[in-house]
Amino acid sequence: MIFVIATVVIFFGVIIFSFVASNIILILFFAIPFTKKLEGKNLLKPNNHIIRNYIVTLFIQLVVFFVITTPFYIYFLDSAFISLVVGYMFGMVGIIIKIKEFGLNLNNFSDYFETNSRYFWEELIIKYNEDKNKIFDFVTAILKDNKQQ
Repeated sequence: MIFVIATVVIFFGVIIFSFVASNIILILFFAIPFTKKLEGKNLLKPNNHIIRNYIVTLFIQLVVFFVITTPFYIYFLDSAFISLVVGYMFGMVGIIIKIKEFGLNLNNFSDYFETNSRYFWEELIIKYNEDKNKIFDFVTAILKDNKQQ
């Protein structure tokens, strides 16, 4: 029975760590820097609240992580907590393997655009709805042009 509980807790740890850590990494290393770049190129409406929203989401993710981890630490220090930490480590390995997927790519851009579409100019929203590949290429070209200058 202990093996079954440990296995379930390890699986739970992998899921929790993968979900929370991947969201934190995306926010810190993709969403916030990408927002700043878009603001610098005037592709977003002024006075948008994108970064503030991401900071709130980041805080919520950290609270979820600590709310889940703390009871395991307090009540199950010897048994289930160790299994949870092992699950966290497996989740970390999974994230390290897929670290290249946290940059600017069509999937991340689509999620970002759909989440924050109300902060983009109307012309960009129309073009995105027509062909998201074209708008992705347009945005990446503008950002690459910025790096060359």
